[in-house]
Amino acid sequence: MISLAAFLAISLLATAQSPDSAEAAPPPKRQQVNADVTPEERADFDATSAQDADSTSNALAGYRRFIKDHPASPLAMQAQFRIAEIYENLGDSTKAFNAYQKLVTQYPDTPDFERAVNRQVLIANEYLAGKKVKFLGVAFLPGTDRAEEMFASIIQNAPYSKNAPIAQFNLGLTYERQNRVQDAAKAYQGVLDRYPSSSIADDAMYQIGYIYMRLGQSGKTQDLSALITAKNTFEDFLLQYPSSEKAAQAKDNVTSLGTKESGDLMDIAKFYDRFKNYRAAAIYYNDVIRRSPDSKQAIAARDRVQEIRSEAGDEALRTGPEQTQTGETAALRRRLQAQVETSSLADFNGPPRKDIVADELPVVSSPKLRTNSRDVAPMPAVEPALPNP
Repeated sequence: MISLAAFLAISLLATAQSPDSAEAAPPPKRQQVNADVTPEERADFDATSAQDADSTSNALAGYRRFIKDHPASPLAMQAQFRIAEIYENLGDSTKAFNAYQKLVTQYPDTPDFERAVNRQVLIANEYLAGKKVKFLGVAFLPGTDRAEEMFASIIQNAPYSKNAPIAQFNLGLTYERQNRVQDAAKAYQGVLDRYPSSSIADDAMYQIGYIYMRLGQSGKTQDLSALITAKNTFEDFLLQYPSSEKAAQAKDNVTSLGTKESGDLMDIAKFYDRFKNYRAAAIYYNDVIRRSPDSKQAIAARDRVQEIRSEAGDEALRTGPEQTQTGETAALRRRLQAQVETSSLADFNGPPRKDIVADELPVVSSPKLRTNSRDVAPMPAVEPALPNP
């Protein structure tokens, strides 16, 4: 299990330690691009850089003017990067993000490409961690939606960046915070599909199992299908990443989910057992034994199967074709079995299982007439006269 705060602390530390992600600061000695730079361009750029330390507002205006006057200059990308840094130093995260975005889209060959994407990830992480969106200088809205937009933008415009896997993963975290489970699972699967060799791939697979486990354990009822998906995902995780630091927790999750799954199957088995549908009960008892052979539920299931065999005989537990029954009874049996299994789903809004009518109750149908109605003659309209003596 991984909390949002803990993961963000790890991701922020990892990106901050990257050689391309140093704190933004005025770079008066930044390596200059000399190819195809005219003397006029150099003079204009140096004049703006000289203003940088004295007045950020003048520097912003100067860098914008330089890009407008020399859009094709190799120094234009440096001017754009500096604009983003200034906005970030001023605390305007949205303008800084957009300025970095303009850099990576308009100047993809810039040597500051990875550094710019890294700063974008860090800005988006701040919103994901709880920073609020400002309107007219006032913070009033949670930034989860803004973080979602930022991470999606990074993935779209820099899909091959070394920072893209963490952006893809954190996009899943934004969906989790919005309780969009299916979208979160797809985002984490995107890490596995697009960046299978990244250092965060194991975290993505683990998180898929975790969100399905949480889904299965929440709600008005238990979602057996979600718990099974979670268990299967954690088992795949242990096969693919046995040395992961989350392996121990994944093993514990598999054990607990196996116990929960067996408990749900036992409930279904006991339902059929209670109404003496021994064949259906035996199927679920045996499923418990197959899934968790060493669990307490499996031991109880084995004992109960033996008891049923002693009381009702082997024929009652036969798993072949059903015993002879009318079509109405068979249809009712299938319908009620589907009701029992459906009532285990988290989005089930019908009656609880205890209110479902047992399938062994007689089917009430209209009685059949012994003769056809056409064989009965109608009563005479006028009563006939009595015979004369």
